[in-house]
Amino acid sequence: MGTALSLLVVMTVLLFAVRVAAVALRLTGLGETAARFQALSAISGAGFTTKESESIVNYPVRRQIVSILIIIGNLGLVTVMATLVVSLVQTEGEIDAVLVQVGWLLGVTALLWFLMLNKKADRIMCDLIARILISRTLLGKRSFSRIAQIGDGFSVAEHPVTKAWIDAQGELDAAVIEELGLMVLAVRDTEGELVGSFSSIDDLKPGDKLVLYGSDPGHEALEARGRHRSDAEVLK
Repeated sequence: MGTALSLLVVMTVLLFAVRVAAVALRLTGLGETAARFQALSAISGAGFTTKESESIVNYPVRRQIVSILIIIGNLGLVTVMATLVVSLVQTEGEIDAVLVQVGWLLGVTALLWFLMLNKKADRIMCDLIARILISRTLLGKRSFSRIAQIGDGFSVAEHPVTKAWIDAQGELDAAVIEELGLMVLAVRDTEGELVGSFSSIDDLKPGDKLVLYGSDPGHEALEARGRHRSDAEVLK
């Protein structure tokens, strides 16, 4: 039973680490499904090569989160394997003792599997983690998300379109963006696809984001302008 309890503690820590990492990745702007998948990939060492993986590698904060998760995963795997080996050695080859250990291990696995598949418990846990991260860190406090860091102090970031960027004619006011030294690269639509060209607000759909290149202070100033204007609402 002691072995089962040890494994329960270790696997619970690993499960909690995956949930924390997934929520943290989501707060950086990554989709919930992609965040969960990448967190599982990192802690298991699977290393899937996908579009989301590239966005993590090119995003400093996401890269730090995944790096920590990889280290935790490797330490957890070593601990689990060592615990299993010790438990089998302690049985001294007795069939009854082996069956008892296997029974406890299956019970622990079933319990953790139930917790992972329980949507209500998962939602409560994730909401609590999100509140803690938002209150204690900068995660989730920015409306824009950096895609890639380019050199020192320059980056490519996605900004949700707000009414603060629209002129009297209802078109995208490029001057608002250009005066902050930012360059429009593309638009990312709600399907996650990049659109290379557009001319007016009519080309944008609810949920679209502008992909901009420029200095980090420029990105932050653009976000502040949209946040402080009374009519700065995300395009709906």
